[in-house]
Amino acid sequence: MDAFKQNEMSHTLAVYNFKGGVGKTSTTLSLAHSWARSFKVLVIDCDPQANLTQALTSQEHSTNLFTITKKFLHNEQPSIQPVEIHPYLYLIPGDYRMAEIESNTQFISFGHIIFYKLLSAIRHNYDFIILDFPTHFGVTVKSFIANINSILIPATAGSFSISGFKKLLSYLSDVDKDKPLEILGIFFNQYRKNTLYHQKVVREAEQELGSLILDQRIRESIRVSEANGRNESVYAFTDQSAVAEDFLKLSEEVISRLNRINLNEAISSVAEQEAKG
Repeated sequence: MDAFKQNEMSHTLAVYNFKGGVGKTSTTLSLAHSWARSFKVLVIDCDPQANLTQALTSQEHSTNLFTITKKFLHNEQPSIQPVEIHPYLYLIPGDYRMAEIESNTQFISFGHIIFYKLLSAIRHNYDFIILDFPTHFGVTVKSFIANINSILIPATAGSFSISGFKKLLSYLSDVDKDKPLEILGIFFNQYRKNTLYHQKVVREAEQELGSLILDQRIRESIRVSEANGRNESVYAFTDQSAVAEDFLKLSEEVISRLNRINLNEAISSVAEQEAKG
């Protein structure tokens, strides 16, 4: 991780898939706790369901993503003071009212600029900013994608399809961005290594998508379900957990892939694999 510390600004990444049930929030939570051991990390809960917020704090906070966005919409300069979870981990809470923003005509026109202002105001204060996106591909997601560095895509073998991933890449490429978007890769969550079907799906994904598939898998574990049910990270358990070790290894692999594959290269890679097939 030392090489990353040479950067002066934060790296902004989103955990995103337009499929539900792939573990976006649990992944965001686990990566945040893992990286906060060595870095200063901010997480932004962009999902109106605010599950990430509930996992990190039990308190109500008057300042959240919705109130910040509203002030920008009214041409006010909000005071952006993230919630301190501990000295290396901070949160901008989510709010169910973010769903209302999607239909706000002013936000539809200027969401890109609003989130540029938001990230510009805070990005010098953190090593990593991790965004937990909702599953839809609405204005909020597009506006943030226009301003972030990279995307990490969780998937499950039970619901993964090559065509679905290609469609996601196509959607991402349609967003008007100020800079190239990195595809950190796809990793398989809730993986059962002894299940022949899961092995088959991963093998076919690796054949079709090559280096876009991360090496680390997150095994299916009751510990993840228990942590989700308690709105906690898998690291909250006092006993050693194999799935916690999986997430630690994933966090290391993700860092090693920073600044490697941009979106255009990812699309070209998929096209090349298709031509070979």
